[in-house]
Amino acid sequence: MPGTNLRTSSEPVQRTAVPAPGQVRFERVYKAYPRDISGWSAVRRLVELFRPPRVLDHVPEAELARPDLVWALRDVSFEVRRGEVVGVIGPNGSGKSSLLRLIAGITLPTSGRVDARGRVGSLLEVGAGLHPEMTGRENIYLNGRLLGMSSAEIAAVFDEIVEFSGLRDFLDMPVKRYSTGMYVRLGFSVATAVAPEILLVDEVLAVGDWAFQRKCMARFRELKEKNTTIFFVSHNMDAIRQFCTRCLFLVDGELRFDGDPEEAIHRYYAEGFRTWVVRGTGAPTTPRPPAQGKGVAVEGAISGCLRNASGEPVTSLCSGEPCVLELTLEGDRIGEDAGHLRVDLFDQEGTLLAGFSTEDDRIGLLPLERRRVRVSVQFPHGLPLARGRCRFRVVVLDPNGLEPFAVEDRVAEVTCHAPRPQSGYVYVPREWQWRAEE
Repeated sequence: MPGTNLRTSSEPVQRTAVPAPGQVRFERVYKAYPRDISGWSAVRRLVELFRPPRVLDHVPEAELARPDLVWALRDVSFEVRRGEVVGVIGPNGSGKSSLLRLIAGITLPTSGRVDARGRVGSLLEVGAGLHPEMTGRENIYLNGRLLGMSSAEIAAVFDEIVEFSGLRDFLDMPVKRYSTGMYVRLGFSVATAVAPEILLVDEVLAVGDWAFQRKCMARFRELKEKNTTIFFVSHNMDAIRQFCTRCLFLVDGELRFDGDPEEAIHRYYAEGFRTWVVRGTGAPTTPRPPAQGKGVAVEGAISGCLRNASGEPVTSLCSGEPCVLELTLEGDRIGEDAGHLRVDLFDQEGTLLAGFSTEDDRIGLLPLERRRVRVSVQFPHGLPLARGRCRFRVVVLDPNGLEPFAVEDRVAEVTCHAPRPQSGYVYVPREWQWRAEE
């Protein structure tokens, strides 16, 4: 039913004032896709592609239950003011990309109303909008025109686009010979060359190298200062936490949460490991059936604290002061019969400072079939930080150290300070020796 507009209520959607440039509004939006088009003829595909949308007053329950339809979005409503940086998170298949495509105008809602005013810059998938047979230079002009820029505007920012992308040596090569990272570099550079009112980014930055990702985040901050509205889809929770002022959490096409990024991240982890209670997320969620050959924690938790050398819980430590991270894993069953444990240390901005696991240190597998497992991690020389607040994240992994079973994103927090004044953020243990020579 592509292009079909349906509503879930016989009450008409209230039409409000048209949003100002940079504002985005969803009013009871539904989006359906056909589950299988393998039997469609080419003619039928063309007919469905160009069929004008039908407007119905309500959606019968039978429509929502039709097995030949996939409802990517169900009754989604929100409003975003200009200048907000909105993270969009959720499991794969939760409707994040469909939401961005509706904002970009690539597709129409099956039901409801979407208003997005102003120039929209979008980077929704690798290579989107790039013609493989055209050169990088030609694609810059093509993409610029698709974004509504005039030839004069493109020429004025052409050198800036090339400089930011770092592709000057490949500018006259057909983009079909570009690597995946080069595609992203070119697309992002064009999309952000002239500050759009709305910028849409869908996870594609994950394929760029570390240096380019840092450039992109710096460009995001510039656009934020220019009052650009940004929608940022990512599975990198640290980027969401550091960059976004608001977060939408989607599950199975439904908007489950709209608000503070920290709370949205907690809900994300709780959904991803819904057979495990993640501390701070509220009541236990409904457990899934266990996967073949795997035991599952029907009810459990990861808890812990940081203690000093005297065994007292601490929230502040002097650099180099010995300490121990004590952890308790509880549950009817905590994953498989055995597994590994990973500990990550982050600073207050979400930057990963250190990460290590029982597998890295060649420690034996933990007996996860037990109801309670206690683990202690000794730091005989303390934490190597001269100042600032940091937090520990704990992840329960499978026996291969790959598949996560449970996460506690903030098991312990501590503020570090150096014993004596020093520069920088890292504490380096040292000894001085000298002698005088004639």
